Amino acid sequence: MTEQIAGFEVEHLHGPEQIPCSETELVVLCLVRDGEPWVKYFIEHYTSLGAKHIVFLDNDSRDSTVSAISKYDGVSVLRTKLPFRVVIEGIVGQILMRRYLIERFGKGRWSLCVDIDELFDYPYSDVISVDSFLGYLNHKSYTAVIAHTLDMFPESALSRRTQRVVEDLKGEYRFYDISRLATMRMTKHELASKTNNIVESDEVAVRFRGGIRDNIFGFRTLLRKYPLVFSDGTLEHVGPHMVNGARVADLTCVLFHYKFYAFSLQDYWHRSIEHKKYGNPNMQRKYAQYAEVLDKDPELQLKRETSRELSSMNDLLENGFLVASEDYVSWVNTEEGKTFLQADPQREPRALTEAFLQSRRQERATTLRVGRLERQLLEYGRREQTKDERIKKLKQQRSKQGRNIRDLEKRILDRGQKIQRSKRKRQRLTKRNNRLKRQLEEITASRAYKLVQTLRHIKIRLKSLRRS
Repeated sequence: MTEQIAGFEVEHLHGPEQIPCSETELVVLCLVRDGEPWVKYFIEHYTSLGAKHIVFLDNDSRDSTVSAISKYDGVSVLRTKLPFRVVIEGIVGQILMRRYLIERFGKGRWSLCVDIDELFDYPYSDVISVDSFLGYLNHKSYTAVIAHTLDMFPESALSRRTQRVVEDLKGEYRFYDISRLATMRMTKHELASKTNNIVESDEVAVRFRGGIRDNIFGFRTLLRKYPLVFSDGTLEHVGPHMVNGARVADLTCVLFHYKFYAFSLQDYWHRSIEHKKYGNPNMQRKYAQYAEVLDKDPELQLKRETSRELSSMNDLLENGFLVASEDYVSWVNTEEGKTFLQADPQREPRALTEAFLQSRRQERATTLRVGRLERQLLEYGRREQTKDERIKKLKQQRSKQGRNIRDLEKRILDRGQKIQRSKRKRQRLTKRNNRLKRQLEEITASRAYKLVQTLRHIKIRLKSLRRS
């Protein structure tokens, strides 16, 4: 039987149709269209991360995305022509396709639903494997994990004059900027009341917007997503930015976002703009804004004084972009100890190993404290920035109000002067009328007027006598 999404056929192109997985194995799901430039980096990243299998749902690509993916083992490729932005029974096409992937391949297991230009990572992935990470989530009965999108860019300019393909995407696009993140802080109770989710930590109930895309292009994209979910029959996937009925983990992860790589690939960039013309108005405006900025500056430099170079995934814990609970760090410490013991059970002297592990634990505890302080500083700085923006806005409003008041005063003065002129005109007309009235009275009271009237009556009588 042919599978369908909202009446559109789903065609199986490559790889196994069924993927057996345990609760500590990860399946990566990707909805892709014209994603050939990222295929190599995407598959290599998730393979090295330890994903059991990668499933691609191709949305009618016009480039060589499918053939590029099909060269790799451990992948499956499906295809559908369901329009990305079409709305069917109140649900957008892209949401229907993501739901299909999660329901088809994610039931009773962990699935990671990401875009082709997003590379997921979790705190201390250099210490514990992905199966251990998922083991922690299972141990705590979590069913969803928040990840924040982090735009990555190179040190060099994004040139639109040459077609530039890079060999080491992560190595070249290693800079980021979180200096202008707009933060909306919610308590876990507020977040739970809006989404019917169970949230244990206030620290994860934070919503970021903007970043470098606000700095350069002037719009504040929502950066919080729920890419990693365990489909237990209760959780409902509403979209990339929202789930319902989930138990949300006490840590946050990152989606390294390599969207800006497309800006240096002219063919892909022009195809993207053409494709977005038929998308929703919001996406059209965004791509028009991208194009406008790039047209003004074909050698766009994203790296600024506020930019940072990523040396380790765990840098994001220290600077407050990501959070991790003490429970999670304790799990990491325990797993690290097991790894050392399994590697060489007879290793001596054990005191040195213990000292090393203790040093690492203290370092992680310090990272948590520093991260909390950084978040407090960032929050304070953002509040001050918000306060400055509000003050500036108030000043602008007052200035506008002042101009409006001056305009109103001028209009009132002009109106008053007009009324005075009208009043003076009426007074002149009244005086003239009174003068004419007096002149008429004087005429009617004169002998000449009376004589004329007498002669007129005589003339009328004579005419009457002649007729008779």
